[in-house]
Amino acid sequence: MEPTVTGAETVQIPVMFGLRTRRLRVMLIVLLGACAITRMTAFGDPRQGWQWVLEGVGAVALWASVFTVVRGDEDPLPPADTAAVAVLATGGLGAAWWATPEGAGLWVQPGAPLVVFAVVAGLLSLRGRSRTAWGSSVVAVAMAAVWSLQHGGTLVAGGQLTLRIAVSLLPSTLMAVLIRPMLHLTAVLEARRAQTMHAMAVTSATVSERADQLEQFDAEVRPFVQRVADGEVFDEESAARARLLEEDLRDSVRGRGWHSALTRECLADARLRGIAVRVFDDSSDGAVLTPEDLGVLRSGLAGVLASVESGAVTARILPSGRGCVAVITTVTVDDIERIVCSRDGGKLRWTAGEVVAFA
Repeated sequence: MEPTVTGAETVQIPVMFGLRTRRLRVMLIVLLGACAITRMTAFGDPRQGWQWVLEGVGAVALWASVFTVVRGDEDPLPPADTAAVAVLATGGLGAAWWATPEGAGLWVQPGAPLVVFAVVAGLLSLRGRSRTAWGSSVVAVAMAAVWSLQHGGTLVAGGQLTLRIAVSLLPSTLMAVLIRPMLHLTAVLEARRAQTMHAMAVTSATVSERADQLEQFDAEVRPFVQRVADGEVFDEESAARARLLEEDLRDSVRGRGWHSALTRECLADARLRGIAVRVFDDSSDGAVLTPEDLGVLRSGLAGVLASVESGAVTARILPSGRGCVAVITTVTVDDIERIVCSRDGGKLRWTAGEVVAFA
């Protein structure tokens, strides 16, 4: 099965090129395994110790270049990764060649790491670094010529094989030149579509919420308005209900972060007991307060209101960038008590603040 890719990840160039598929990773591992097996086959002459060291260095460098060129989601490939891939691929290729014994007459063993290099160069071109890929190929051709001369071959013999495999970079370069602009356009269109869908969802949710608020407002306010229109006299209980309704409407606007079914009931009960309660939400619209965060804030307010018997309570959600997220201040005839809500390990926690006692 291919890995599931959803959301914004679908518009990333490496994803659209198939560089995130499990199939590609398996093919690369098979390629590297075949190269390793080919390099371990018997040669005419035994290898010396330093040649085995070079063989190991070359193998590690080639493996590292393969997995560096396909990792990450940035496009084009970041400059640091690009440089690392170029150095590792050419260095690993050179180390593998010079690890080959003098008596090796076959081109199979020297050609195996060259195939890996060509694949890396092709992937590098697809990642938007065609110039670096071709520059590395030129260096590889030059190294092949020098290596061939040192091992009893000719200048043409060394460069010819390398040049043939390096030319395989041409299809990937053409693909990068012709297809990458279309993929970029597709990515832009997909990103805009996602933004439009998100904006539509937010607008729909806002309209739905406002409709619910208007419906609730109509259900609660209409009876009072009708009684005023009919000229009825309000008794003390009706007046108290009207004041609670006014406070609740004010809370839903200026203290929207605190406003919920739980806090509405707690606020109404506290106000009926004679406690002056004010709630404010000074956070910006872009502030990241998850439903879990809001639940912690509202539970803290409910706990304070349940414990206070008289006085005044002010709850405030602070703007982003402050040392804490919210503050609740309780003022009574005896003292002023403050509790603060801060983020600890990614979660919000209430802690007791300063208490100022009146003499």
